[in-house]
Amino acid sequence: MDILLGVDVGSSGSKAVAIDSSGSILANGAAGYPTSYPRPGWAEQDPEDWYRGACGAIRGCLTESGLRNDRIAAVAFVGPAHNVALLDVEGQVLRSTLHWSDLRSSAQAVRLDRESGTQIFKLSGQRINPVWTLPQLLWINENEPENWKRIRRIQVTKDYVRLRFTGAYATDPYDAVGTMLCELRGNSWSADLCSLIGLDPKLLPPIMPNKAIAGKVSRQASRDSGLLEGTPVGIGAGDSPAEALGVGIVDPGQSVVKLGTAGIVSLVTPSPLPDRRTLTYPYVLDNRGFTIAATNSGTSAFRWFRERFFPGMSFNELVELAAAAPPGCDGLIFHPYLMGERTPYWDPALRGDFVGIGSHHTASHFARAVMEGVTYSLKECSDTVDSLGIAAKERKLLGGGSKSNLWGQILADVLGQALVKPGVEDAAFGAGLLAGISCGVFPDWMQAVRSCVRDIRTIVPESQTQSLYGAYYNEYREITRDLQEHSHRLVRICSRGDSGSGCTD
Repeated sequence: MDILLGVDVGSSGSKAVAIDSSGSILANGAAGYPTSYPRPGWAEQDPEDWYRGACGAIRGCLTESGLRNDRIAAVAFVGPAHNVALLDVEGQVLRSTLHWSDLRSSAQAVRLDRESGTQIFKLSGQRINPVWTLPQLLWINENEPENWKRIRRIQVTKDYVRLRFTGAYATDPYDAVGTMLCELRGNSWSADLCSLIGLDPKLLPPIMPNKAIAGKVSRQASRDSGLLEGTPVGIGAGDSPAEALGVGIVDPGQSVVKLGTAGIVSLVTPSPLPDRRTLTYPYVLDNRGFTIAATNSGTSAFRWFRERFFPGMSFNELVELAAAAPPGCDGLIFHPYLMGERTPYWDPALRGDFVGIGSHHTASHFARAVMEGVTYSLKECSDTVDSLGIAAKERKLLGGGSKSNLWGQILADVLGQALVKPGVEDAAFGAGLLAGISCGVFPDWMQAVRSCVRDIRTIVPESQTQSLYGAYYNEYREITRDLQEHSHRLVRICSRGDSGSGCTD
């Protein structure tokens, strides 16, 4: 029996999953690591923690399962985009990594957009934003010139971990595009984009297909992780496309709705379709595109509400409280712009609110309004993706929030679409499929999906509630439009106070 190992080097920790060729999960392992916040709006991680976390997750997986390491046919790593490790001539990390959520390069992003925004969009397919590698590297150049001069290699999260495991300096098309230094198709680095920040393209890694084998586990990595020396290691992918592959999203028109810490709607397209309202990447399948529309606040808004106002309640208890309120919350609407908003506004100064409060409203109304407000924001993402003109085929529902039957039904009703729940929803599982494709256990993408992906239920929208939510959704959007300038004014007033309270995010 061929055993495949997928490892997700995530934003807060690593997870490893061992699967067989039928998709059965044999074992799991996990290890966490911290994010530091040295100043408001700054976020950093130590790349060494990524490597230690990956090794710890793999060891935990092997220990739990009792699997012999010589039975593992291949391993593949996936992880978030934009985070890059900066290495010197000896391969040592120069400084902590600016996390993808770090906003310190806001001034650089504004300047790049003003001076070269049209060129950047034309070449990379993306609108400039401070969470991308291009403006973050410009910040390093301008604020840490000594570190800048010493850069000899640049590796995105999973690529750095794979480098430590194999010594192979490489990346895949998705993560190459995610740096905003690569042409949209993901085939080659752009000298023009690199020149905007004074970066030599020769410092960037070779770009390899997602189905390629990058190298083999080294002796040192074998000692650190417990894997057998010489085990094949696939090139891997970004976590979002790996997660989509892991739930069977392969054809144009198939999409994912994810209610996680943030919320996303992603869609497979026949080829990359750049749009200023979305994020656009090459998909893990050759020549296809992957569009992501994202809202900053998903379950994080519900967690914020619980921690601030109901700190003694569990997630499930707060969901039960919300269930006591009717759909539409008797006219109460919540906007979840606690950290600004991405799709479709791309406005870091948008702020949240409760609108329509009356004396008849109870705690249940407020709890449900938070769930509905996040869902309205996902509906805006869904509408944006739908406007690209790709006929919708199927939507899979993922994320921690979707474990709530109530929230899943709200999503189906607001979106007006049936949502399919897969049996497994895990980027590490998708990484396991990539490992199997890379080493030949699966002859192609479709065979991997047919062999391993299983759905468990479908959530169907209720027509009466769907109509009610349609009316509330229209009000939700108009209120955002009407209050947007007031959000900007409040942020300016707050920032003038210099309170250090984070009002400028």
